[in-house]
Amino acid sequence: MSHLDAASLLAPSPPLAKPHPRSRFLCLISSMLAVLGASLAGLLLFALHPAPNPVPNYASLFLSLGSNDTAASHLRALTLHPHVAGTKANALTARYVFDALSALSFPTHITPYSVLLSYPVHRSLSLSAPGRGVVTSFSLKQETYPNDPYAAAAAETIPTFYAYSASGSVSAEAVYANYGREEDFSYLASRGVDVAGKVAFARYGRIHCEDIAHNARAAGAAAAVVYTDPLQYGGAPGEGWFPDSRWLPPSGVQVGSLFRGVGDPTTPMWASSEGCERVSLEEAMNTDDMPLIPALPVSAQDAMEIHRAMGGAVAPEDWQGREDGPVYRLGPGPAVLNLTYLGNDSMATIENVFAIIEGAEEPDRYVILGNHRDAWTFGASDPNSGTAAMIELAKRFSMLQKQGWRPRRTIIFCSWDAEEYGLTGSTEWVEENREMLYSRAVAYLNIDVSVVGPGFLPSTTPQLDELLQQVTKVVQDPDNSSQTVYDSWIKSSTPLRTR
Repeated sequence: MSHLDAASLLAPSPPLAKPHPRSRFLCLISSMLAVLGASLAGLLLFALHPAPNPVPNYASLFLSLGSNDTAASHLRALTLHPHVAGTKANALTARYVFDALSALSFPTHITPYSVLLSYPVHRSLSLSAPGRGVVTSFSLKQETYPNDPYAAAAAETIPTFYAYSASGSVSAEAVYANYGREEDFSYLASRGVDVAGKVAFARYGRIHCEDIAHNARAAGAAAAVVYTDPLQYGGAPGEGWFPDSRWLPPSGVQVGSLFRGVGDPTTPMWASSEGCERVSLEEAMNTDDMPLIPALPVSAQDAMEIHRAMGGAVAPEDWQGREDGPVYRLGPGPAVLNLTYLGNDSMATIENVFAIIEGAEEPDRYVILGNHRDAWTFGASDPNSGTAAMIELAKRFSMLQKQGWRPRRTIIFCSWDAEEYGLTGSTEWVEENREMLYSRAVAYLNIDVSVVGPGFLPSTTPQLDELLQQVTKVVQDPDNSSQTVYDSWIKSSTPLRTR
């Protein structure tokens, strides 16, 4: 959305073509919808458009509307195929959200931006060691489980990679760096383990992948390999993995972006509007926010083979893995990793989708509800549990409008693109509308990963602490009809105030 004034808020968009279940999960979506709806009502100060007496109880009416089936259908439609930002599959999800919101008679439109995105062209990783006799070439593929009904769709997934990784080839001894934190590299230095020119071999679990790569480069590493350790992601020994439990399969890989900034790297601090000034691709890829070294994510099963080939001192106890795994050693070597990565860093089009409910009394004051839509793979929980909930929420507000309800302030629904690359879609919109948002935005509610696991895990700024507690006291716990979400929340280990 460009320069969000009254005219652009309500500007029509050209028609777009629409592209041709889980009981407990749906209950959680229903609960999240209720919390979001009540929160919006609170942010709108419960002020309604004047209506004949008696005024309907719109909050109660909201809680009684809708069906879990529609949320389920939205979730299924949005997750039928992998949809990385900038791809045709993700453009189809934008059109789906557009059609779903515009069908509710809300003014709806799409705002595109041209931004720098990153995709893999070639990746390889092999392991060798003196006296080992064989060279192991890793497939770098995630395996589907037997009789997976979605195996064909899974084959559409982009190969595992790190966005914005530097292209290049490195052959060097591996050094185990635990979680890849600054203190981990400091510990290696204190033990006399030299990382310079080596491949830093680290695991997820404490910091993000982009920070692991940054710390590895700062320590002098020539490349980085990051894996998901069964200790954090594999459950207890013998527990099994998806689809038999929630744990990541041995061949599962966490991918991500190595860009430490936000937004389009070619337009730092200003919007990627049509015809705007940009830094060159070479300049954008050579800032300190970029990794500047090749890096690859790998699976637990590949990582365990690397660990078995490592030598050097035994790593500290809190650097070790699961009890059924190999002993972790610091290196360097004798394991040698031969890594090659070739990426395609190029300009691509992303699309933010917006829908508007105009306020009755303060139309120039905005309550903004948003969630991203793109995903590295299917994006069922992250992000589209939130997108399904957002569309269902909009539908219920549409039903309230037919009963005479209007919000006091304008509500803006936002479906962001390219969040996984670095909050790109939302950042570009904010940069383009910064002055307007400073003066008109009242609050922002984010619903990324709105449903994951059994817990209620909200976070808020201090101004909304009381509101959050108030609304959870009127929403029924989907797992226990005798109590509210607030009741179950205070019985859990989750703090009532999180930041």
